[in-house]
Amino acid sequence: MKIRTEIFTIKGAPLEGTNPLPAFRNRKPDVPVTSDRFPEHLKTTLGTNTKVLPYLTQDRYSRKRLPLKLKSFVLENEHLTARFLPEYGGRLYSLFDKDKNEELLFSNPVIQPGNLAIRNAWLSGGIEWNIGNLGHCYTTCDNVFSAILQDDDGNDFLRIYEFERLKSIFWQVDFHLPEDTPYLITHVRMINPFDQDTTTYWWSNVAVPDDGSTRILASGKKIMSFTEGKCDYELLPYIDSMPGKDLSYPSNAPRSFDYFIQENFENESTWEAAAYPNGTVFYERSTAPLSYKKLFGWGNHHAGRHWQEFLSDGAGTGYYAEIQAGIAPSQLHDKILPAHSTYEWTQCFGGIKLDRDALFAPDFHQACSYFDDSLNSFLSTEDILALNDKLCKLADLPVAPTALCHNGSGFGALEIMRMEQTGKACAPASMYFPVSSVGKTEYPWYNLLKTGILPAEDVRVIPDSYMISEKWFPLLSSSLKKENGRTWYSLLHYGVAVYEHSDLTRLANSSYNEEADTQQTEAARKAWTESVTLTPNVWAYRNLAFLEKQCGNTALAEHYYDCALKLPGVYDDFALVSEYLIFLCSQARWEKVWQIFSALPLNCRNVDRIRISAAQAAVKLDHLDYLELFFAQEHHDIREGEVSLTDIWFEFCARRMAKERGISLSDTFAMQALLDEAWDTCPPAAEIDFRMSFDKNLKYRI
Repeated sequence: MKIRTEIFTIKGAPLEGTNPLPAFRNRKPDVPVTSDRFPEHLKTTLGTNTKVLPYLTQDRYSRKRLPLKLKSFVLENEHLTARFLPEYGGRLYSLFDKDKNEELLFSNPVIQPGNLAIRNAWLSGGIEWNIGNLGHCYTTCDNVFSAILQDDDGNDFLRIYEFERLKSIFWQVDFHLPEDTPYLITHVRMINPFDQDTTTYWWSNVAVPDDGSTRILASGKKIMSFTEGKCDYELLPYIDSMPGKDLSYPSNAPRSFDYFIQENFENESTWEAAAYPNGTVFYERSTAPLSYKKLFGWGNHHAGRHWQEFLSDGAGTGYYAEIQAGIAPSQLHDKILPAHSTYEWTQCFGGIKLDRDALFAPDFHQACSYFDDSLNSFLSTEDILALNDKLCKLADLPVAPTALCHNGSGFGALEIMRMEQTGKACAPASMYFPVSSVGKTEYPWYNLLKTGILPAEDVRVIPDSYMISEKWFPLLSSSLKKENGRTWYSLLHYGVAVYEHSDLTRLANSSYNEEADTQQTEAARKAWTESVTLTPNVWAYRNLAFLEKQCGNTALAEHYYDCALKLPGVYDDFALVSEYLIFLCSQARWEKVWQIFSALPLNCRNVDRIRISAAQAAVKLDHLDYLELFFAQEHHDIREGEVSLTDIWFEFCARRMAKERGISLSDTFAMQALLDEAWDTCPPAAEIDFRMSFDKNLKYRI
């Protein structure tokens, strides 16, 4: 079997850069409330921190679609055709079953980013490979390294790989499709070559079509559910928060939901499958430690349907459910990858035609049992364990320079240079990170490695990378003591590194240290204050503003934002003013929001998030003409669960009715009555309606 490299043309909205503002982590872990039924042993690792740095958010896209010409790798045998997109995290875009003439995945007809991932931009469809931290993979909309290798029988196989910068993990996925094999075989390896433990995360995320009749079957029945603000432990196919709804059918749910299947059979393998009325079943089967399964569904709610259409090609398109497999009990459970250790597993994906009546038997457990017997007839636990043993050896094969066919980021090469310089740890032999992958984004850190200091940068430079790893901290710290090393730029980065540092050797729910947090805050404040004292600059002022916001010093935060706005180049990028307007809206500083917005250059005024902040001010200031135009525009930067557009709409309608009826806007009681009336009589256009609940008492939110 030979792999083809093809240009894949698809209409889509391209990504157009990253946001230069460091998105600092939550300082304290999020630990969900658990019910009385929740097992004690599952509480010990429950908890997570949202961390974006050292990556930057990807908020530079629109809904203007162009013909995109993407590189793709195609694996094909007589049964299946698999297409991978290395520019989007190595996503498996399509898995086509030639025997049945059917697409097995939800294969999105467009590339349409939406604000759903940890870095903002995310695509629906296909299979994505999630490593690092809760919130969809850091590389889901990034390039990853790709290489074509050969197995012992001369078959090509594809390897994608990268260095994950937050957790300092090297990871790879090998994709095999030998002749006469009816399923795609993947082998994943995660490597921690360092002396310290690190927390880690992995979920394979599969989008399967759901037209309302899809049924999800699984090898386990006990589930962990996250509903109504708590974590519960229940038994499929029903959960207490949605009584009478058979949730093996995702579309039965009245709202979006997810649950995590808990069986972890020792020395066996687990599976999950999507069955369709024509008898086709898509399945995945995996070995330990990829033992946990998940179902996510948007439900049959208006907003769920709208979100799916919004991420696809409009009304009537984009309907899917997600079946996932992970290495921890849920996505809110942390897991340690010990020092000098590896996690690896095998996962297979394929389709089979079976008896429709048996798959859709009224008894859920009977249907699962039927599919389990069917799957074991050609891909049993013994079969996949044998495959795993074979693929472990192939995963050791090195990538020769001639085998490399697509580059990821240059940070893997930088990390290997640092490892070689310190003599600590060795990079995996199965991955090749060419020095040629180091570019402009990585250059400051390359300069730090080679000269001991960060480069001297013009004050109008827009940062496009940060380094927060404790492995790099000694280099960054020592650079401040060297000749020409203590500059506004180096102090900016030192402050980011010291403020963002977290103990990754401990589980999230036990990693917070208040004394250390206070010390980090003071060290960062000192560094950024010195940075703006040496050379007033937008980025350190912004970080000081953010820090003071976190400390509750809103007046001082506003002062620092104002200092930044007075500097040359502040509008070279829209990021700071966008964040400032959001902050001012949170303080109900409507006049100042409108004043700043009115004076912005066009490159900033046309940014969607800035327009939303302006609209929030406009409705409070009674600038209804602006809002007429605002509602006619297309909006793309809407976060899952966000209801800012409909909140603005209902207040706009209430104020318009107040004008028509001669009601004073200062009459709080009358205006609340008009808001309630607007809710009932002024439905918003579908294009702006992202509400996840229609309950007024819940303020339109879940």
